[in-house]
Amino acid sequence: MTVPVYIVLIYAFIVWIDPYGLLKQGKKRDFYMCSALCLISFSLAFSLAMDWEIPSPSPPIVWLVKQLF
Repeated sequence: MTVPVYIVLIYAFIVWIDPYGLLKQGKKRDFYMCSALCLISFSLAFSLAMDWEIPSPSPPIVWLVKQLF
């Protein structure tokens, strides 16, 4: 159960350093994009650390490519 704790601590450190610095520099659009990507990354890392099953995006991608050709 310690792996999720490490994940949360690592991401808290990353969020404190990276997006906050962008906001202080006045780069609001970069801040919002970085925050959104960080949230997605955190969600996936936490889900994997908790051994939750994540659905594969492959079937929709395969369907989309088949529709193009």
